[in-house]
Amino acid sequence: MDGAPCWAELDAEDREAAAVFYAAVLGWSVHDAVVAGHQHGILRCDAHDVAAFGSPGVVAPPAWTLYLAVEDVDAAAESIEELGGEVLHGPEDDDGGGRLLVALDAGGAVVGLWESDRDVPPPGPGRLCWAEALSAEPGTTRTFYRELLGWRWAEDGAGPGHLAGHGEHGPLAGLGLAGDALPHWVPVFGVADADRAVGVAEQHGGTVVTAVDAGPRGRHATLADPAGARFGVLEVG
Repeated sequence: MDGAPCWAELDAEDREAAAVFYAAVLGWSVHDAVVAGHQHGILRCDAHDVAAFGSPGVVAPPAWTLYLAVEDVDAAAESIEELGGEVLHGPEDDDGGGRLLVALDAGGAVVGLWESDRDVPPPGPGRLCWAEALSAEPGTTRTFYRELLGWRWAEDGAGPGHLAGHGEHGPLAGLGLAGDALPHWVPVFGVADADRAVGVAEQHGGTVVTAVDAGPRGRHATLADPAGARFGVLEVG
C-alpha cells in the first residue's frame, strides 16, 4: 500500500441532518456499526461501504478526516513523530482485523492512516475517488508525505503550483494552498454530474466553496455541508 485514500470519516454533531444532506447529494444510506470501539454510522453507496459518521469532538470545527492506506500503522506512527507530525490518537484496533490512527501531519492538517485488508471500491458515483491536501506550507507537507509514504510529487496542470502526489501506480492526491482556511484534507467523492451535485447541495443547505471547473481528472467542485465540513465532488464515468 502506498498511501492511497481509502476511507473518510465525518465528525457529525447532527447525524440525522448530515444523513439527509449526503443522501441527497451522494446517494448514501447509513448503517450503524462499531469501529475501534466507537459507534459509527457507516455510509454506503451501491452496497459498498464508502465513508462514516464518527464521534463528534475529534475535529473542531466539523470536518472530514481522510484516511490513507498503509502496510504498518505502528511503524508509521513512529515516523510521523520523527517527521514533525503528531499522533492524536491510536494506533488502535479497528475491530475488523486492522489498525488505525489519527494524526496531525507536519503541515498541521488532520489525517488518518489505516492498516486494513478491506477492499476499497473502485472510483464511481458516491465513492471516494481523490483527495486534496490544502496547506499553508506546501513544501513542508510535500516533504512529510514523501518521507512517510514515498510519494513523488509533480505538477499536474490543475493550477499554478498545484502538485499531485504519485504512488507506485499513479497519482493519488493533490496538494495546494490553504489560503485563509486552516490546513486540512478534502476528500473528493465521485458524482455523475458535478453541476447537478452542486445544485442539490445548495438546495439542502450546503454552500459552494469553489465553483465547478475543469481539471486534469475531470469537472469538479468543492462544497461545504450545512455544518461547514468541506468535501469535493468529481465527475466520474
